[in-house]
Amino acid sequence: MNFKKFQTGTLFQPKKGATIKSMKSNPPLATILRNLALAGFASSLLSVPALAGLATPVAVNTLTVPSSTTAVLGTPYARPVEAFGTVSSTSVTNSNTLLTVSVDLNGGSPALPAGTGNTDTSLSNTDENVDGWWVVEILDGPAIGLVLDVVGGTSNSITVKGTLPSSINLSSGSKFALRRAWTLASLLGTASTTNPFGYGSTPTATTVNGNVQILDSASGSLTTYYINKVGTGSANWRSSQTGTANKNHVPLGLGKGFIVVNLKTNPLTFTVSGDYRTARTRLIMAGGKKTLLANPGVYGTDFIASGIPTTSPNRANSIPNAATDSYQVWSTSAKAFALYRMGDATSSNGPTAFLGSTRTNPAISAFSSILVTPYGSNPAVITISPALNP
Repeated sequence: MNFKKFQTGTLFQPKKGATIKSMKSNPPLATILRNLALAGFASSLLSVPALAGLATPVAVNTLTVPSSTTAVLGTPYARPVEAFGTVSSTSVTNSNTLLTVSVDLNGGSPALPAGTGNTDTSLSNTDENVDGWWVVEILDGPAIGLVLDVVGGTSNSITVKGTLPSSINLSSGSKFALRRAWTLASLLGTASTTNPFGYGSTPTATTVNGNVQILDSASGSLTTYYINKVGTGSANWRSSQTGTANKNHVPLGLGKGFIVVNLKTNPLTFTVSGDYRTARTRLIMAGGKKTLLANPGVYGTDFIASGIPTTSPNRANSIPNAATDSYQVWSTSAKAFALYRMGDATSSNGPTAFLGSTRTNPAISAFSSILVTPYGSNPAVITISPALNP
């Protein structure tokens, strides 16, 4: 993957001077109602913090990216639950997976969205200027924490992208939550002249404070986005590569990272908010392709605490070689990614990360993401758990 678009600088490190300000706000009525509706089956999950649930309905954090810095970021937050219930069965359809579901209408869940076409109530929207992108999160059972991208659905089914690897047991009766996926505007703010990222006619205009870069795992390329505004025209998030097409709702998914490039000598400060899941994240990643995996917690953690060495699907019994999954963490001193592989799976010392042939335990900062490349050509399930305390 070509990271030439990265600017050199110090990666956002909360423990070394960057600011994270945490605030709880009073949740809106809609959120309170959603969480009360979920209480019937979420209470048992919330008693075990590592399991999926809604512990903090609304939380807000202020993030600051230092001057002239590229930050590899992620958010532990999710958008509100829009529907919930149980999965009855799974089947493969047109290279995707059909989840037959039972929506818990008696428990207070709304029906599944029934819109069609490229609308914000359609489960099959493909328009990057429409806030109609969705994810399914599995809340319990063997596949707990699994996050799947939605590509379609009916009143009693949800179609998710791709097929499930054999290592995933999405058992009948597993509870699910349907959420909207994060998009540029929903996570980083509506495009406007008051948005902290600034605005301008080009990505590097003098009034643009920062760019956002999103990694396309399939192609391995980074696409740069900025807030475009010319003269008296309206402000919109746009791509540097697509001219005048508005891209306010390019999907960021759930559990994936993104990159912020601060173009100015002043710090770039913005807020992120949402439901705090207090849950592990499991993503299905294409073999041999890079994905930015977000830290799912509001606190910093490390590889061992996150469970990566014990859950990495392609790890070595001793010192790892190239035939293992790779995990890259942005280095503040080298201004580059440091590459780690998992080994010692059968050692009495327990599995751990290796930098070359040296055992180590790299830190994963709060609100950051790591660059993961599963070994081989087959899809792999990558798991990361949050730290629940500082």
